[in-house]
Amino acid sequence: MCCLPLLAIEAVPLEGVTRQRMLDLDRYDLVFFVSSNAARLGLAAIESFWPQYPIGLQNFAVGPGTAAVLQVRGLDVAFPTERMTSEAMLALPALQDIAGKRALIVRGVGGREILAEGLEARGARVDYAELYRRLKPDYDPDQLRRLHAECSPDRVVLSSGEAIEHLHALFAPLDLWLRLPLAVSSPRLAEQARALGATDVAILAGATDAAIIDGLLDLFT
Repeated sequence: MCCLPLLAIEAVPLEGVTRQRMLDLDRYDLVFFVSSNAARLGLAAIESFWPQYPIGLQNFAVGPGTAAVLQVRGLDVAFPTERMTSEAMLALPALQDIAGKRALIVRGVGGREILAEGLEARGARVDYAELYRRLKPDYDPDQLRRLHAECSPDRVVLSSGEAIEHLHALFAPLDLWLRLPLAVSSPRLAEQARALGATDVAILAGATDAAIIDGLLDLFT
């Protein structure tokens, strides 16, 4: 197995409207953490202003890994268990009747709007706290060629759209992109990879460790 990080995380300064929203955290009803990075950096930002986490907030995470970051701090958190997506989060029972509630989504700069749009469609007021940027790591082309030759992957596992974009940007100039057999964590990601020309794309049951392992076992047994 070879590991090639495809997302570099860079924290953004806690200032301006994001800083104010952290100061006003107790005015929200619902707080959403869309990744483990959002949970880690979000808690650090919150703790810089709040010695004790505000009471009365309903906390939501995109999946069990993100939830674990919050649970270690003693927080109650609701999260989907089968798929780590905004759509799965919106299906949670606690989010079916939220008209008039205020929601804060803790995330990186940019990203999908599905969660905010879904909450707003149900009558919630939504704000963002954007705490980090996702960047493409820099790799030497010869390093990537050696990695491909030495590893010769049977599957390249990808669990985000940005990871697919970055993998394509790194390997397409080397004429290696079409040689990569992919395994992605959702049909949406499979469509994205195929739109970039990938032809060998397997779809796993989800992005959790268990779903990835079970999916790979099914592919190779």
